[in-house]
Amino acid sequence: MLKDQQKFDQLGEKLFMDGVLQDFEKKHGPIKGRMMVTEGKIPPEMLMKLQPELMKNPKWIVVDGSFDFSNYTIGMVVGLNPVRPISNGWLTPQLNHPGVAPTKNWQEFFMEKVMQNIDENGKIDLPLYSLISDKSDLTLNGKEK
Repeated sequence: MLKDQQKFDQLGEKLFMDGVLQDFEKKHGPIKGRMMVTEGKIPPEMLMKLQPELMKNPKWIVVDGSFDFSNYTIGMVVGLNPVRPISNGWLTPQLNHPGVAPTKNWQEFFMEKVMQNIDENGKIDLPLYSLISDKSDLTLNGKEK
């Protein structure tokens, strides 16, 4: 489930009213899924494992990806100076019975979108919103919406 369904729905309404969604679907096919990237937290069980890397990289951010088709979040730590992934990522169930976890392809998609949206100064405007078709995606950041 998306971390903030209401915010994503509001964005979708705006993009629909502006004709952006219709243009995207005409070029790339129907939207089949949505992903939202927000600031996250390191799970306690990962903290000890990541502590040596975090000490070497004093500037970092934790991000979570949530999907409308999965009840898991994908998390990762990104170093901001230099910009690089510090962790391989982790999956966190959102419910007691979360169902099927996102595949490795979705984990890679999440990581790719995060890395593409961090500028050379280590800044990322969250949340990120991705609308995904079979052929492409439309990803916007918090400022672009």
